[in-house]
Amino acid sequence: MKTYLKLLSILALGLGAGVLVFWGFTKTEFYQKLTRGEALIVQEALPVLYVTDPQVGPMMLPHTKIHFRTPLFDSTVITNSDGFTGRDYPLSTANYRIAIMGDSAVEAYGVADTNRFPHLTEALVYSKTGGKLKTEVMGFGVSGWGTVHQYGAIKKYVLKYKPDEIWLMFLTTNDTGDNTPLMNAPPNGPTFIYESPDSDEIVDVKFGYPDLPAALEAERQRRYGTYLKDTWEKWSAGLLPYFWSPEHDPQWDLIMSHNLQTLKLTKKLCDDNHIKLVLVYRVNGYDQSKANFDGYHKEASAFLKRDLPMEQELGVKRFRKQVEDLGIGFINMLEMKESGIATKQDEIENGKHYQQANFFSDKIIERLAARNMRTGERK
Repeated sequence: MKTYLKLLSILALGLGAGVLVFWGFTKTEFYQKLTRGEALIVQEALPVLYVTDPQVGPMMLPHTKIHFRTPLFDSTVITNSDGFTGRDYPLSTANYRIAIMGDSAVEAYGVADTNRFPHLTEALVYSKTGGKLKTEVMGFGVSGWGTVHQYGAIKKYVLKYKPDEIWLMFLTTNDTGDNTPLMNAPPNGPTFIYESPDSDEIVDVKFGYPDLPAALEAERQRRYGTYLKDTWEKWSAGLLPYFWSPEHDPQWDLIMSHNLQTLKLTKKLCDDNHIKLVLVYRVNGYDQSKANFDGYHKEASAFLKRDLPMEQELGVKRFRKQVEDLGIGFINMLEMKESGIATKQDEIENGKHYQQANFFSDKIIERLAARNMRTGERK
């Protein structure tokens, strides 16, 4: 009997020890991975959507189905043969053709193809003119793009379609930073190719790693110096406010030089291919709302620890002159009857896309009417 009880005691102690050891094991990271199946996976193929194109930067793969689900929307998009949202187009056409370049506002991943503004603009031009005008409006947009990326995309993807016009969507609060290496480093940010090591004239734009990463970074440090250390920190309240200020800041002037030189390169590219270039100025909240602008003025002055002179109408007025001095057309979305403020609704709200399409269709009809009148006068 004693032997039997002794065996039971040993068994109970063993079971107790085993339970205690197992309890401790359940607290380990390995056990957590094991229960999720991670520890059992040796190799797994994952889908790829965004890649880095050496001519363009961030790019989506062609013929790829993308499912987006957020608290605001649930949509599935299929990219076309070039890797953009929207339908495929033939290389040649008898219709007037406009290519619109942009970022996520053109990609519009939360909106179906037939509700996106390029498709709606085509339909509205046709219906408003009783079928007399047929205009193809092609959308070329990828999230995160600036004008530098659009320049590369025009060369690689757009020119083959021989558009009559190219429209560049431009948002000051976003694209000015996307277009400078001070804010946007390789591989998806621009590497400017200069005329010579000591020149400030930009002759081309590359992406990815056109040289060793260490060499590219060393050249960035050599060329842009201390500006690289604080651009991000100063951006919103210490640099961007100069867009609306009569004062100058050398760091901001360099950033705007990158923007204007990119536009100059794009203009030359279009001129060489007999394409009309237009900049579409997307209005931001500071341009349209006096209350927003006054609040931003206070924020900038507090950051700079002095009162920075800022004028609400100066920013777009001065920028428009700089753009038009380059020979580039200018469309100001502040002229929209509906709200022209650029928000995330540009990407996910059908109503916002219809508002833009209605505005753009009127602009296209006006432009084509003026063009036809000039052609008739020459005849």
